[in-house]
Amino acid sequence: MTAATRQFLAAIRSGRIGVGIWGCGHIGASALFHLAVAGVRCFGYDVSPERVRAIAEGRFLTTEVTHPAPPAVTPDTTTAPLRIHASTDWRQMVDHRIGLHLVCVPTDRGRDPSAAALQEVLPHICAVIKEGRAGQRQADGPSFIVIESTIVPSWLDSLVLPTVRESGLTLGDDVHVGAAPRRDWFSGETHTLRTLPRIVGGTSPEATERLAAFYSLICNTVCPARDARHAALTKVVENALRYHGITFANALAVALPHYDTAHVLELASTKWNIPYYHPSLGIGGHCIPLAPRYLISEAGGPERIELVQQALDFNAGYFERLYLTRLKTLLSGHKRVGVLGLAYTPDARMEKLSPAYSVIETLKEAGCCVQLHDPYYSCQEIKALAGVEGFNFPQDLPNFDAVVLVTAHAPYLNEDIACHIAPHAVIIDNFGTWRHRTFPESVTYYEIGAG
Repeated sequence: MTAATRQFLAAIRSGRIGVGIWGCGHIGASALFHLAVAGVRCFGYDVSPERVRAIAEGRFLTTEVTHPAPPAVTPDTTTAPLRIHASTDWRQMVDHRIGLHLVCVPTDRGRDPSAAALQEVLPHICAVIKEGRAGQRQADGPSFIVIESTIVPSWLDSLVLPTVRESGLTLGDDVHVGAAPRRDWFSGETHTLRTLPRIVGGTSPEATERLAAFYSLICNTVCPARDARHAALTKVVENALRYHGITFANALAVALPHYDTAHVLELASTKWNIPYYHPSLGIGGHCIPLAPRYLISEAGGPERIELVQQALDFNAGYFERLYLTRLKTLLSGHKRVGVLGLAYTPDARMEKLSPAYSVIETLKEAGCCVQLHDPYYSCQEIKALAGVEGFNFPQDLPNFDAVVLVTAHAPYLNEDIACHIAPHAVIIDNFGTWRHRTFPESVTYYEIGAG
């Protein structure tokens, strides 16, 4: 580590340099929390007054901890108040001596990449840097613009760097640009911001070294990339690889409906270099469903990377094919269906592109009366988001002659489900969550991909 980098890190630790978080959704809010717990002075900006208010009240969306945090969160935990300021007015950052600007804004619109939010905040970031440069350059070196959001890597050259130049800032002298995409999960203790290796890259070796030093404050392992573009591409590629693995598992479930393909894939994963992919009701979430589209955009079109486009085409109508090849027969005569789980991941309020939407729409088109429960959403929210009525769990389960478990939320794991299931009901289990439960002989249990 160079002397300049040590000086830079000391300025962050002392609070002389603050960190600005642009966008306080799940990525930005959790970054605020973990940085502040590590002793970093932070300023969060978001257009939503509700999010700003939540941060002021110590609520950080899916971050399942409160301050003072337990030692497992970070070894830098203290009992001192978190040094966090949040506002809907980005201009206030000028007065807070911000040296690093972490961009955590949405970079998608529906199922497609979108640079709209990035285009909106970049000029503001440059304005804050310009206004705050007086007296800072000599002492602390260039400011940083770091993209934590998933992006099409070429946006760095086509959007970020041109905006920096047009603002009158000089790359390397006034500002460094970098990418440090998030790959951790937002809750739980296994795959966390602290424990997962963090990929970082800058527009120069100096920038990469300083970013690595900065992220070592909250990450046990930091992996420097060749540059910012390669760091950004890594996030896209790793999610696209997972997308293909899940797609292959789901394709097996459709093509070989009388085989227990979940069992076969589990056996295959006993080989040292084969990951385990379980067939499912579909691919949901903020990252994995969108990764192929970022990759296609970076490649310059679907004809340049046909395998990725084929996977997208398959998933476009996947659940409908799964229904026709296997579920239609199972559900024959079962028209009252209770769906458990709107969120695409357990114990989180995240419904973006959830497979629950395809399940509900397909079953409704098949003439089923569908209701939905999710412990993280009110009945009013369920109606607004999914267009169906909510129900009470587990009290209302006997009203359904079919139950579809989409999401393995904790209440669905802890409840004695068998005593609430109606006689002769059909259970469709997304990932085999209830595989080892004992149900009455009259109940039909089916795990996706199990033949």
